[in-house]
Amino acid sequence: MHRIEIKKLGPIDHCEMEIKDFVIFTGPQASGKSTVAKSVFFFRNIRNILFHQIRKRCLMQETSGAEEDFSLKTWLLRELTFNFQQIFGTARYMEADMELDYVYHTGSSIHLSLTKENSLQNEVKVEISEEIEEFLRELNEELQKTKVIFLIDSFTGLRKRISAVFSDDYETVYIPAGRSLITLLSAQLNYIYSAMDDMQKRSLDYCTQNYLERILQLKPNFSDGIPQTIKSVIGLTGKKADEKLIDEAKELMRNILSGEYRNVEGEEQLQLVNGKCVKINFASSGQQEAVWILNTLFYQLLRGRKTFFIIEEPESNLFPDAQKWIADFIALVGNSGGNQILVTTHSPYILGEFNNLLYANRISPEVQKKELAEIIPQSQWLSFESITACYIHGGKLENCVDTEFQAICNEVIDGASEKINRAYERMLALKKSTEQHS
Repeated sequence: MHRIEIKKLGPIDHCEMEIKDFVIFTGPQASGKSTVAKSVFFFRNIRNILFHQIRKRCLMQETSGAEEDFSLKTWLLRELTFNFQQIFGTARYMEADMELDYVYHTGSSIHLSLTKENSLQNEVKVEISEEIEEFLRELNEELQKTKVIFLIDSFTGLRKRISAVFSDDYETVYIPAGRSLITLLSAQLNYIYSAMDDMQKRSLDYCTQNYLERILQLKPNFSDGIPQTIKSVIGLTGKKADEKLIDEAKELMRNILSGEYRNVEGEEQLQLVNGKCVKINFASSGQQEAVWILNTLFYQLLRGRKTFFIIEEPESNLFPDAQKWIADFIALVGNSGGNQILVTTHSPYILGEFNNLLYANRISPEVQKKELAEIIPQSQWLSFESITACYIHGGKLENCVDTEFQAICNEVIDGASEKINRAYERMLALKKSTEQHS
């Protein structure tokens, strides 16, 4: 099981945790939820960066015939330094004792710290474990010995080798907060992004850039509506579709969006339940926030490829009913095909629904499963053993699961309700006291 430790990064003073199949972060704004989520993404995305760089170099070498003499280790250390600063900003203003450790498995790990190359500013220092270094050395020797190490149909083998050394065969998908602006500018995204040069693209926050590129890649798959999307994606995978699961996902998407998404000749629309259409940039802020969470998860669900999803604030601008449904949708996708989920949230409704899904799984051996599934579909039940839930505040992570009741401690973020009720009771008491003395 993967493990991360963070010291003195942004608002995080110190935290360490194991990355289970379903991770939930909650806490006040600016407490460090995104910092932890982005740190996990940084380390989980390394295998993807490495694979695509080697693939790119092999294909360039194949077409140009030129041999390129380079050290994979040197390149990777440089790339990780740059990628870290794309995600978290310049190291100049970071605390000198900042450290990050990520353990993939025993013997495979990466460590980041800061060092002063001169007296003026910090520099990021990346250290890789011997197992990763040995793997890069072997791969580098293979690249040096042959002009073309991999044919296109051999890249699957390369991916498996990289996945093995990082103990990770998941595709990593990051869905950041603040999605509505990107959705609002949907019609202009292709133009804006194509007009940017490589330096301008690299100046974007890496997580936003990664998310933006993913949306641009996925849009054409929704050009003929959801039914055609299902048919075309399932056809490409060659796998038999789980029609019941797909229908359940479609129903949740319709409930959340109050309609169905489609991309008609490059124009994004919502076909509403009343039969009317609305352009996505004129849809509600909640629909704009949710639409590409749903499309991205649904597309990966259809592909059947194991995915590690990092989703920030899925509840943004959604009515409580829709918050419940999006929690159900995330659980359904997480349970399908061995996917993993990391969610950051402020919502007691999201946590409350996750608790319902945990409770359904807990009581399933004691009740009639068929009747229980009529209340909550079995595809959404969550196993307590797969859950990590943390409350982030004061620079630290606090475990917020109740092992006795096998539930998330929802009250850690719903203290406002108690304060509101207490204030109301005090006002009632004041009014009653005033009436008695008048």
